[in-house]
Amino acid sequence: MPLVPLDIPPGVYRNGTEYEARGRWYDTNLVRWREGRLEPVGGWQKWDESAFDGAARAIMTWRANDSAKYLAVGTHTKLYGSIGGTFYDITPASFATGREHSARGNGYGMDVYGTDNWGEARSSDLLINATTWSMDNWGEYLVACSSADGKIYEWQLSPSTQAAVLSNAPDDNVAIIVTNERYLVALGANGNKRKVQWSDQEDNNTWTPAATNTAGSLEIETAGQIRCARRVGNDILIWTDVDVHLMRYVGPPFVYGIERVASGAGIVGPKAVTIAGNTAVWLSESGFWQYDGSIKPLQCDALLDVTDGINRVQQGKTYAGHNSEFGEFWFFYPSSDTDDFTGENDKYIVYNYRLNHWSVGTLARTAWADQGAFEHPFAIDPDGYMYEHEIGWTNDGATRVGSVYAESGPVELGQGDRFAVIDRIITDEYDTLSSVKATIGIRNTPQQAESTQEYTFDQTDGYIDVRLNARQVQLKLEAIRDDGFKFGTLRMNLKSGSRR
Repeated sequence: MPLVPLDIPPGVYRNGTEYEARGRWYDTNLVRWREGRLEPVGGWQKWDESAFDGAARAIMTWRANDSAKYLAVGTHTKLYGSIGGTFYDITPASFATGREHSARGNGYGMDVYGTDNWGEARSSDLLINATTWSMDNWGEYLVACSSADGKIYEWQLSPSTQAAVLSNAPDDNVAIIVTNERYLVALGANGNKRKVQWSDQEDNNTWTPAATNTAGSLEIETAGQIRCARRVGNDILIWTDVDVHLMRYVGPPFVYGIERVASGAGIVGPKAVTIAGNTAVWLSESGFWQYDGSIKPLQCDALLDVTDGINRVQQGKTYAGHNSEFGEFWFFYPSSDTDDFTGENDKYIVYNYRLNHWSVGTLARTAWADQGAFEHPFAIDPDGYMYEHEIGWTNDGATRVGSVYAESGPVELGQGDRFAVIDRIITDEYDTLSSVKATIGIRNTPQQAESTQEYTFDQTDGYIDVRLNARQVQLKLEAIRDDGFKFGTLRMNLKSGSRR
């Protein structure tokens, strides 16, 4: 009898029915593919037993000039700085507490200037996002801005000194970014959600244009509101809720020029974009988009999970992060299962940009930072605890058994018109077999109830003996202990049966 490979390619397909995912993986949780083999996502451990005050919406790590490691966390109530692994409350004395959750607002003054008629309240609701922080480095110092407070602060790395308001900087800003040319840029400056204003070069205390400096401003042409900006290679991309703009250095006297480069590709929230080198990927209302010199839609085999399954009121909390070790972009988002008024990120979708595939799962994280200055990535949960990720195989010491799995769609045997008899399944892995359980489901038609059987692999021989007779099979691989495993192509010993 021939050995037929059950060769299921990496990544999930979820944009359709389970049957439409035939020959593909259909459901996953806390797994990834590396070099074509399925393995568990690494575990996580608490960084500190104390929780942050407020909902954490931003993390940044960096090294100072002396190579010391620093970390900053922003919540809707506080700003924290970490020196040598110890966190300090560096919340500015004048800081105004922001919004923990997103909300619908209506009435006067609830949209971009000029959107509605003078003296008339908005007739439809406007989404007001939960408070986030934008952070960057001015040299080795931290500069930060809360979307609710709107002031620009600087922290000069002293544990005994709070972050302080930058002199002369605009107020009521949406976000900030530092350019490669050493300008500090305020987005949505002075309450104008279309205005981009920058300081003098190398001087973040000079903002008023004069013949002796290169400070300046521009107003972008958009019907939307600025949400955020990121450096992508030598460019800066600016996102609104409806479109995307490219900001480039042109030199004095204009200093910067801005052009709209995409419509209908606005971002769902200020943290819903992540960067790797010269590439940016973000989530819009319509799906995922990519910039690598030009802007184009990014095909996603699990898009409907997000576009149909996101909490539209709380979607502004979506947080994207880069996991550079594995070539992954992670997007944590609040699902429609969460409450419209208080829902937090509970689901994730991951794009592996090296291998061009997607995976999905459940994990509650409100902020993420790549390994950067530290050995491992950091993430924060809705309760305010920070975890160091990709360490071991447990959930902070608690078992993950039952939550690490991958399940395929139907795999048709032959042409799907004949029964097949299977008496043995062989794996290509030996050392980690004892960590995995295989559940094999059989059906004769897509509508028929599935019959399942569970198997463990013989540690000595590397195979399981089965007695299956069906037109199609489905495979679920599940971790049965907190350990690593690698699972590649399975082979089935089968022969063709009758058409009955």
